[in-house]
Amino acid sequence: MRIREEKILMEDPTDEDYCCVDTNSENEIRSKVSSADATRLDDEDAAGSTQTPENISAEKLRLKLMAQLFVSADRRGDHSSLANMLAKTMNTHMVIAKLTIMFLCSLALAPSLSAAWSFWSIFGGDGDSDSGSGNSTVDKSDGSDVKMQQPLLKATDWFLTEKEITASRGGSARSDMTTYSTGNSVTTFTVTKEFFDSVYDDLTTTKENDRVMLASWNTDLVPFKPDVDPTGAKSNFDVVFGGVVKRGGDVKILGWANKFLFFQDVKVRNKINKLPKSGINDGNALFIFDDRLPYGMSSQHQKALVIAAGSSTGKDDHPVAYVGGIDLSNDRWDTIYHNVSAIRKASGVHFRQNGWVDSSMRIHGPAAKDVANNFLARWNSPYLPTQSLGDDLVDFENPQYSYLPPLDYASSNTTSKLGNQNVQIVRTFSCLYKHWEFAPNGENSLFHARIKAIRNAKNFIYIEDQYFILVPELLDALMEVLPGLQRLIVIAQSPELITKSAGYEKYMYQNVQSIKEKFPNKFKIYSMKPKLDVYVHSKLVVVDDVYLSDGSANWNRRSMTSDPELDANVVDSDIVNTPDGIKVGKVIRDFRVRKFQEMTGRSYKKINAMKFLDAADLYDTAAAEASSLIEKFEVDKEWYYNLYGDAIQRRVDPQDTCDGISYNPS
Repeated sequence: MRIREEKILMEDPTDEDYCCVDTNSENEIRSKVSSADATRLDDEDAAGSTQTPENISAEKLRLKLMAQLFVSADRRGDHSSLANMLAKTMNTHMVIAKLTIMFLCSLALAPSLSAAWSFWSIFGGDGDSDSGSGNSTVDKSDGSDVKMQQPLLKATDWFLTEKEITASRGGSARSDMTTYSTGNSVTTFTVTKEFFDSVYDDLTTTKENDRVMLASWNTDLVPFKPDVDPTGAKSNFDVVFGGVVKRGGDVKILGWANKFLFFQDVKVRNKINKLPKSGINDGNALFIFDDRLPYGMSSQHQKALVIAAGSSTGKDDHPVAYVGGIDLSNDRWDTIYHNVSAIRKASGVHFRQNGWVDSSMRIHGPAAKDVANNFLARWNSPYLPTQSLGDDLVDFENPQYSYLPPLDYASSNTTSKLGNQNVQIVRTFSCLYKHWEFAPNGENSLFHARIKAIRNAKNFIYIEDQYFILVPELLDALMEVLPGLQRLIVIAQSPELITKSAGYEKYMYQNVQSIKEKFPNKFKIYSMKPKLDVYVHSKLVVVDDVYLSDGSANWNRRSMTSDPELDANVVDSDIVNTPDGIKVGKVIRDFRVRKFQEMTGRSYKKINAMKFLDAADLYDTAAAEASSLIEKFEVDKEWYYNLYGDAIQRRVDPQDTCDGISYNPS
């Protein structure tokens, strides 16, 4: 898809032509602006609302001249002139809505009033360059000349070491979680229906004294099986969790104090907290809101579900955990074909989109204990959440709640015989937030692990991500390995108005253009066809069919360094041979083939029999088909990118850094 706004080509406001305007020059420029206005109005009278080359050219000149006056007035501190000129700029037909929205967002997001009125804090700033590669040499290879190599197969080659995890935590050891575990049984879900079916099956078969723990970004009272239970009589959120309690289980939910969707979460909280206690024991359900975050615009973004026994003496008994990008909320449930909008609407699943692209995994084994321990550390923190008046005003006040005991399992915390998948749980906690007792200096293990995995790539990287915007360290890692890869494939969500207004289209352009300029044929990026209204929400990375990372973290700076996030990284010890003549992980390759099946519309059997590059080329073929899911994605440079400088980026996509903390694996 080509994201194209009306293109008004404005030179960089930092150009010397804009920064050296004296009073006499201003008067001359004002005269030119008036002349440009007259030309524009004459053209509009003659052509109606049609944009002709002549009036577009006049508008370009007018905006360029106005930009000069903006800079001059800002340097004098003449804010009344700034306001008047902003009003004059607003006269343009197509520019009015865009510039108004972008400018107001700039003012709203600026850290202070003085910063809001500073031209240089809003219009430009350091880090505003289009490309981060710094190398003009173009690699025109499409990957067909690159020989497939045997990738690394050992989990220890991919996972962070204990030392590296400690470094990601500012020298503080991660004592409540293992470095990684072996022998897990991992089931992957490439389609949300598969995830909801599995969650339903696990939650409806819990037993007396079982413990259920859910960490959520957003929830809603929707059916988990809308295709067979559209009314939710058996599968609705509250019915399913109520069944856990009725059978003598215990339910605890940590939900983000989400001020954007508070009406949904408050409704869920009220339902859950009114569930009657179990008649078998004291089992109960409790939902509390969590707002313990570094900034007002931060979010509790972790998405994880744990189902554990109250107590177990079995030598190989382990809990189950779900980790991925899927929330137990509306809009999420969908099938591989993304053609069930009627079911979604009839069951109340539909909210904004007609379909949903996402993924998750089910972990049965010792790694699930790490997911549980992350939940328990947050729940048991003595620093209580939602204590402000603002929380009370939106009904986020929590009931009293008590300390939760640790899991009671006799089995190993590091190994099992349930399966052959190795799993490392990685997280993000901001180093700037000082109330994480379990991470006193924060944690960036997720960021470290992502960089290490990219650097290990030998053949390809497959990414699905909601944003895929500029993270300099991740971009550097990609540029480092791309010369030796056959392909980098990205599925991304096309920026919407709300993300555009926060500058995310600019940050996406910076990331995408840097790669495309250097590797125009190896780098392939796609999105969903707009007419389908299918939303990409995934947060996954596959490397060489050996390594899978899936979880809550988006490809942006805040997920890597600021917002609380949780990912599971998987390396499979079940090894299979491929048509390319190399050995890879069975579960990981199966996941990637099913994702290719979803995106290209080809059969699993056909893709499974193909060499990687042949299968990758199916994406271009599918993108050209009118009936397919995907299309090629392009993002162009737009004039309004100059509205977004460093001050705004630090608000909407912060990169939290602290002295003494590593931001790169060793």
